[in-house]
Amino acid sequence: MYNNLKKQHPGLALKERIWVAARASYRDIFAGLMESLKEFDEGAYSWLVNHTYPKEWIRSHFRTSVKCDILLNNLCESFNSTILDARQKPILDMLETIKFYLMVRMEKKREWIKKYTGEICPKILKKLEKNKLAANDCIPSHSKDGKFEVRCMYGDRYTVHLISRCCSCRKWGLNGIPCAHAIAAICDIGEEPEKFVHDCYSKEAYMRAYEPMISPMNAEQMWKNSDMPPELSPENIKLPGRP
Repeated sequence: MYNNLKKQHPGLALKERIWVAARASYRDIFAGLMESLKEFDEGAYSWLVNHTYPKEWIRSHFRTSVKCDILLNNLCESFNSTILDARQKPILDMLETIKFYLMVRMEKKREWIKKYTGEICPKILKKLEKNKLAANDCIPSHSKDGKFEVRCMYGDRYTVHLISRCCSCRKWGLNGIPCAHAIAAICDIGEEPEKFVHDCYSKEAYMRAYEPMISPMNAEQMWKNSDMPPELSPENIKLPGRP
C-alpha cells in the first residue's frame, strides 16, 4: 500500500506518520492521528481515504477473533523466496519441489515441538516478557468481577476485564497476548500472565497445526498411466515495456 502511495507522496516524515497511524490499536487514537496527517499532507490523506480500506491496513480496524495484528506480508515474501527456484521449473516439477520442501519442513517442526518442554511457544514468551516490563508503569485498581481501571505513569488510562480477556487498548484482543495493562491487573490478583495467553500459542496447538502428513511419492516411472492429455505450459504473453 505504501509503495503505491509514495509514488505521488514521498517523504520520510510522511512515512513515519502513516506507520504510526497503522499501528494504532483503537479507533479514537487512529482518528486523531489521521487528522494530524491531514494537516501535514492533505493530498496523502485524500489518497488513503479514496484508495484504501481501513480494515486492511490499520490495527484499530482489525477483527479480534483472528488473533493476528501483523501489518506486513513478510510471511508471503519468505515463502516466495523459498520457492523461487521451483517457480522456474515446469508445472509438475514445480509442484514436486514445493511438495518435498513442505513435507520435510513439517516433519522438522513436529520433531522440534516434541522436544520443546514449555507450554507456550518461545517467541510468544519473549513478547510476554516485554509486556511484563512495561507493566511496571501501570497501576491497577480493582472494581468488581475481574474488571480493572489501569492508570499508566505516562497519563493514559484503560479498562481491563479479565473474565472476557479484553483491554480497551485492544492489543490483548488483537493478538491474544496480555498487554501491559492486563498483566498489571493479572498480577494484582496473584495470577500468572502465562495462564491468560490465548490457546493458539500453546504447544498443543502447535502440534495440531503440524500434525497432518504430506505423504512421500514414488518417482515418475512408477506412476499409474493416465488417459488425460499431457499438461501444457501456459501461453507466453508478451508484456508491454522493457522485458
